[in-house]
Amino acid sequence: MARSRPNLVYRTAKRIVRGLLRLLYRIEVEGADRVPPEGPVVIAANHHSFIDPLVIGVVLPRPIAFIARGDLFRIPGLGWLLRKLYAIPVERGSGDLAAVKAAIRALRAGMAFGIFPEGRRSRSGHLEPFKTGAAAIALRTGARVLPVAIVGTREVWPPGSRPRLGGRIRVVIGDPIDLGGAAGRLDKAHLEEATRRIEAAVARLLPEDYLPEGYLKKTTLQQETPENADQA
Repeated sequence: MARSRPNLVYRTAKRIVRGLLRLLYRIEVEGADRVPPEGPVVIAANHHSFIDPLVIGVVLPRPIAFIARGDLFRIPGLGWLLRKLYAIPVERGSGDLAAVKAAIRALRAGMAFGIFPEGRRSRSGHLEPFKTGAAAIALRTGARVLPVAIVGTREVWPPGSRPRLGGRIRVVIGDPIDLGGAAGRLDKAHLEEATRRIEAAVARLLPEDYLPEGYLKKTTLQQETPENADQA
């Protein structure tokens, strides 16, 4: 069953963080009406900064579960808070499988699940190749995928630097993607195709300078059919 209303702790924390972020940065949101109001949805976004989960959490109109390190849940008080914020504990060294299983449980409970398919904060400042986790989770659960582009956090808090005050952060939300479900074991080709589809959807929402050199040309050539090539 979808959580139609988050708990009091989540709502309070969201108001506080939203107020702080809007005090420090100019935040703009495009496409908030595209967020499915209920039901399982995988939110797939590009990743540049520590504050990306906070930004997504405050601008999207429904609670989002993110994965957090399991050792954080053993800190007195913090573990309680993280659970109230719908964070999912995953132990270090347990591998991606544990994270996938935890995400599937959350989605089957009707939650929105947030993931950064690049697998880490981009070190290049550009979109990095997506890993298959987001696609696998969506296909296993039948959840739709919501592509999200975050623009500006690489400037206000890039990896390896201190946060900078001021500046603009823009969040662009795309149309949900229905990948269908997987009746049996996922084959590699199906998983890779779904992953590239999610990556392309996020890439279309980003400014060109957030993409690797030649990315748009490369993806256009990959999508071009022999028939289209003959007509060019």
